[in-house]
Amino acid sequence: MPEVSLTRREVLSYIPLFHSLTFQVFLFPAEIMENDYQDKSRSQAKREAESLQELGEELIKLSRQQLEGMGLPDALHNALIDAGSIKSNIAARRQRQFIGTLMRDVDPEPIRRALLETLTGLSVEAELVNEARMWLERLSTGDPAIMDSFMGLFPGLDRQRLRQLVRNIKKDKPAGKSSKSSKALEHFIITGMNDKGIS
Repeated sequence: MPEVSLTRREVLSYIPLFHSLTFQVFLFPAEIMENDYQDKSRSQAKREAESLQELGEELIKLSRQQLEGMGLPDALHNALIDAGSIKSNIAARRQRQFIGTLMRDVDPEPIRRALLETLTGLSVEAELVNEARMWLERLSTGDPAIMDSFMGLFPGLDRQRLRQLVRNIKKDKPAGKSSKSSKALEHFIITGMNDKGIS
């Protein structure tokens, strides 16, 4: 290989390029990681906010009597009662936003359990809810083997109804409307577990 000889000026001319490459190699990946972390944090925060918003929407549908038995914080309880009497679309939207703001200051898990108990008429323990959500996530994939495993544990359930609920989730998901279908499947799972005495 022929020996390359560079003048001092030529060597100095390469220093800015070297620093530029060093910055790209060593700093750019770190920036990518930081940006990815920020994107994930924003995405997670968005998902949590949407989940709380959906929970608030479910609570708005309840009657005053149903709300009374849920042990909700006073401010949230009163806001939900007011929401049921608002007729104006604009005012109703503002009230939903206000309820969403209040939801950020409460622990949603006890409220979700109370909502499930209200809708299903069953006593729902935290462990049962966690197990039901595990099955909800697995069944939502539509894997026949998972459905067979679930029906093996709870043979008294209606297999056709289960298939329909899973199909609804898969159909609604591309349109971003899977929440209602997921809730229906979750209720179906919890009812089956309660009937078998799982706790």
